[in-house]
Amino acid sequence: MATWGEIKRWQPSPLQNAVGPMNNAYNKVIGCSDDLRDINTPYGWFGTAATAAAQQVNQMIDGLEEYSAEVAAGRRSVGDTGDAITGILHGVHDAEGIATAHHFTIADDGAIVDGGPPPGTPEDQKEAVARERQRIATELRDRVDQVIRSATDVDDDFCAVLDKILSGQTIDATANDNQNTSLAAAGNSGFVLGSLTISAPPPEGATAAQNAAYWSTLSEGQRTRLAMDRPELVGNRDGFSAVQRDIANRTLLDRQRTQLQSQRDALQRQIDGFPRSGGGQIKLNDQHKFDALKADLEQLDGKLKGVDALGGRLNQPPDTPEGQKYYLLGIDSNDDGKAILAKGNPDTATNVATYVPGTTSDLATFGDEASRGDIMHAAAERAGSPSTSVITWLGYDAPDGLTNAVSESYAENGKDAFAGFEDGLRESHQGPPSHNTAIGHSYGTTLIGHAAVDERVSVDDMVFVASPGVGADNPAQLHMSPDHVYSTVAKNDLINITNVPGVGGALDPFGPDPAAEGFGGRTFQSDPGTSMGGLPTSAAHGEYWNRNNPSLEGMGLVISGSAP
Repeated sequence: MATWGEIKRWQPSPLQNAVGPMNNAYNKVIGCSDDLRDINTPYGWFGTAATAAAQQVNQMIDGLEEYSAEVAAGRRSVGDTGDAITGILHGVHDAEGIATAHHFTIADDGAIVDGGPPPGTPEDQKEAVARERQRIATELRDRVDQVIRSATDVDDDFCAVLDKILSGQTIDATANDNQNTSLAAAGNSGFVLGSLTISAPPPEGATAAQNAAYWSTLSEGQRTRLAMDRPELVGNRDGFSAVQRDIANRTLLDRQRTQLQSQRDALQRQIDGFPRSGGGQIKLNDQHKFDALKADLEQLDGKLKGVDALGGRLNQPPDTPEGQKYYLLGIDSNDDGKAILAKGNPDTATNVATYVPGTTSDLATFGDEASRGDIMHAAAERAGSPSTSVITWLGYDAPDGLTNAVSESYAENGKDAFAGFEDGLRESHQGPPSHNTAIGHSYGTTLIGHAAVDERVSVDDMVFVASPGVGADNPAQLHMSPDHVYSTVAKNDLINITNVPGVGGALDPFGPDPAAEGFGGRTFQSDPGTSMGGLPTSAAHGEYWNRNNPSLEGMGLVISGSAP
């Protein structure tokens, strides 16, 4: 097993530079194929000499076939190994960069050496600094271990190919029909044998930091190959890059649409063949079962509509340069369905916002929520954001209706996924850290709040729109400064009734209204919203993204890093 110090000295260039000469040699050998087909015993020549000549020709052909396979295998493995070493050195560079930035060093044996906290750390901050340094040390340990694992896999794979070449075990040329020999076919067999495997990612449930440690050891070519060949391993991994997650999830989207359509067709056949009376009516004692089938069909139709809307959005040409295209970061058509869509690449954007929708959100309605993401993206650009990514994150099971929305269980069940996603955005981001904002609407604010109360969510600002409560009494309980927690609520929004203690009843456990003065955060204005006879309405609850509503300006300013 290679050590950290040895891996740091690896260089891909000698291998990469060898590919060209090996390719030239391979092409010269392949060019002999036609000549070999013409080398046969002359017609009418029989006897001992003729047999010996034929055997010599067969040996020559077999040897050239083996040579073709060996050169092709060597060329492939040399190229793949050079590419893999490039990825491994990326992992080394990333780990060394983190260590240097935080006053750690990595010894040649892989040991993590803590250089100590910054001098002059205030006494009341030492405990928090110590916890943070422990987190960094753990991440560095994970990164070093992953680099060594990946390097060992590459070394073992390359040696295995070289062993087969040196021992003459690439192909069995004697089993071929030399009357119809093809050096190219032999070369293709060797090319397949010379490929290197890509080590498996960490097990499901790994942290974003662990995923990023693995991802950093892969070259760009390996990342894309893994996304195309094994999309299920890439699509939903926090800490993997948006480009490859998008490649993987577009494939998964097509697969899931096919599955949904197959389920729908089977269900339709079941409905069409459902037993009926002589008059074509459903029997009374079968009506409940029939209605359940119809409800399942309606749900499938809704998910298919949502998938098609998502596919149509993904296939739209970018309205401006590369930064404006869509990236599909997650898709799951099970149950009510989940989806995560970014407008703009979050790995390269200066300002990154994650929008969490609330009650009744599902795959069928995801297109409407993504449109709100687009509107916020435009608002941030108007506010002066130099480059922006707005992500619509439906990575949790949202309440189906108001009856379910009184339960904290949906927020509790989804909070870890949200916190992990935000960690992943930090891990996969390229260049200087981005300014990250979490924006929730309605029950989405409750989910963000519950995630933040449990642990520090890796965002710079939080925005709560029409919140029924966030599970906290003040910004400190969210591990946020009051200057970085923003709220807005329309005067005529029905949510205001639930935010009155003792009136909202079951919603009171969500905590106080974050837009109230006593909460301690900052607020920005929204239009009053639609009312009916001077009374609040549910219509006002969804009007924050209407054109010219000042709430849009407020959201855009926060996303862009400017206080409203």
